[in-house]
Amino acid sequence: MAAAISQTAHGATLLEANRAVIARIRDAVTGVDPAVMVRQPPAGGWSVAEVLEHLIVSADSYLAILESLVKQAGRMTTNGDALSKPTLAGGLLVWSFRSPRKLPAPGSYKPGRSPRLRVLEEFLQRQEHVGRLITESAGLDWRRVKMRSPVAPILRMNLGDALTILVTHAERHAGQIERILGAVRIGTRKEERGSGWDALARWSMIATSSFLVPRS
Repeated sequence: MAAAISQTAHGATLLEANRAVIARIRDAVTGVDPAVMVRQPPAGGWSVAEVLEHLIVSADSYLAILESLVKQAGRMTTNGDALSKPTLAGGLLVWSFRSPRKLPAPGSYKPGRSPRLRVLEEFLQRQEHVGRLITESAGLDWRRVKMRSPVAPILRMNLGDALTILVTHAERHAGQIERILGAVRIGTRKEERGSGWDALARWSMIATSSFLVPRS
């Protein structure tokens, strides 16, 4: 279990991390060809568009709940600087997102076969919403504002858990997006080189055969 830390300090760190992951994903994906966005890597797995769709769907399951909680939790204000401490469930989930181990996505969070058209813009809107919630809830005691996990309602977490989960989840998939783009671009270059060699081979066969055909 993680130790309690200053909520103000944790909130500032979280807000900066959220700004950084927004910029990281925006910079990685802006200007990418739509065909590359939906192309799955050669080894299999999600495309960039599918990863962004997964982030949107998972964020939506939290954001509506959090928006309502923050509005209703006015009486749970802090006296001075409160402490931020994760619950067992929240702390374990954040730890798992920061681990390099692969994690299976819950069925409800798996992207559909056709990600939405403005998938990058809509992801950025969700993540900016996360940033606003971090700022708007700064005067609340995050430990006292409770919610159930959108995936497993039997698990309870606090507001600090949920905000941290939304940022670390995006950070985890930012790295995945960068790896997918690298793999897809390498695969595309190999295919282009392969098709170039195929064309050269066909031209060579035609040229050679023209010399071997007897002339009348």
